[in-house]
Amino acid sequence: MERLVSGRTLPLALAAIVAAAGLVGCAASTERADVQRVAVDFVTAVEDNNGQDACALLTSEAEESVSGATDVPCPTAVLNIDESGAEVHHIQVWGDAAQVKVGSDTVFLRRLSAGWQVRAAGCQSQPGAAYNCDVEG
Repeated sequence: MERLVSGRTLPLALAAIVAAAGLVGCAASTERADVQRVAVDFVTAVEDNNGQDACALLTSEAEESVSGATDVPCPTAVLNIDESGAEVHHIQVWGDAAQVKVGSDTVFLRRLSAGWQVRAAGCQSQPGAAYNCDVEG
């Protein structure tokens, strides 16, 4: 029976752990980069008055909610979100959900089969309450 601390077993086990941790770190880094890219692209599209591109980054539920009870199409309605700046201040990823504080906004995202999409935007924190968002889905 081989002991776990034999000359070869321990270094091989440590190498396997380090390699696995590296892969997890790369995956987490890729997730954060993807989340950041989508949030920044959304904010930039709104700032640039490019409603078509902004709506393409929304979940279908968020796209439906952006017009509210009006007949205003998403590419026009989404431009009513007040966006200011595209500097990323904070990113959090929890499985298939994420939050990015970018510029003056807090954007919430969801990972779907097509990739990361914006599910809420134009969000401001409310003391002692949930975020108040212009777009939610």
